[in-house]
Amino acid sequence: MAIKYKWLAQQLRKQIYDNMEKGIPRLPTEKELCGRYQVSRQTVRQSLALLEQEGLISRKQGSGSYITGLKSGSNVVAALVYDDQEASCASLLDELRRALSQRGFSLNVQVTGNRTWDEGEILGRLLESPPRALVAEGVKSALPSPNLDLYHRLRALGVPMVFLRGGYAAFPQEPCIKDDNLGGTGLLVRHLLEQGHREIGGVFRMDDLPGLERYQGFMEAMKAAGHRVMDRRICWYASGELEELSQGRLDFLRKMAVQQLQDCTAVICHDDEIAYWLSRVLQPSYGVLQPPHSPLRAPMAIAACESTYASAGNMLSYTSLERRPRQLAYALAQAVTDRLRGLAVPSRELPLELAVRESTRVPLEAN
Repeated sequence: MAIKYKWLAQQLRKQIYDNMEKGIPRLPTEKELCGRYQVSRQTVRQSLALLEQEGLISRKQGSGSYITGLKSGSNVVAALVYDDQEASCASLLDELRRALSQRGFSLNVQVTGNRTWDEGEILGRLLESPPRALVAEGVKSALPSPNLDLYHRLRALGVPMVFLRGGYAAFPQEPCIKDDNLGGTGLLVRHLLEQGHREIGGVFRMDDLPGLERYQGFMEAMKAAGHRVMDRRICWYASGELEELSQGRLDFLRKMAVQQLQDCTAVICHDDEIAYWLSRVLQPSYGVLQPPHSPLRAPMAIAACESTYASAGNMLSYTSLERRPRQLAYALAQAVTDRLRGLAVPSRELPLELAVRESTRVPLEAN
């Protein structure tokens, strides 16, 4: 009997892996297994208990045996992110690590710095030792990628992919879990309009899909409210220019403020990092005048489409959109495990919440 149930367990392991390739999320019923393999109900139950102990299946009484997506041996999920030290990303990774661990997987984080060269180097190493699955934050996702061939090679090795925030058009079949950038930016626009602002500008990142989506959400919300935005009030910057800001070189942002945002009473920024540096160049010491015709007789209102907590240590905190790291992490973990089980997984957009802070509040004297 002992030899028979172990033999059956080995046959079922093969069927589990086959089902994962075919997108069949469960094993046949105990009765069907008895008939197919000509064994007793006791043998089937012993085999299923062994597979459950190994983590390959989970049994639900009255429902059946469901495939978990795990395999014998290593069950590592790789994650490619821009920056694992930035506070909101670090929080997301902690939640993702916890969610995957509950499902029997471990997380291997790799940092690209949003640089295609680093992304290519990391993907090359992953090809030598493929993970079970890949969660990837697309690098400069609004631009053609030089690393698509590496992604294709990983996919050919059976590594399913789930994109985070911005994927690549070359992989429409791979799900992307991201923020609702259009709807979220609309929340910021409506908030500023309610404050009395009409002359609203924008500063967006040009080489990442979220930047294009936030621009689209901004323009659609303004148009829906009956207001048009002049092209010159839309400012664009590239990811590489962030390094200039961190080194104190604010010339390109100062030029935007002087030439494009000078007559705006409010501005929506790609994230709170850009919001912080923009508030710096709007200070009198930089020679940029505040809008003289503000309906609120107040300094320019500044809002951010993403809260990275880049300005957490500064006195001014920015009205921004905030995500729920746990919700995003569990959506990613579910998408990963469903893909490993062979299931079709749709892309998802998760709602953002508006957090109103000092940077857009109406001063008491303006009421």
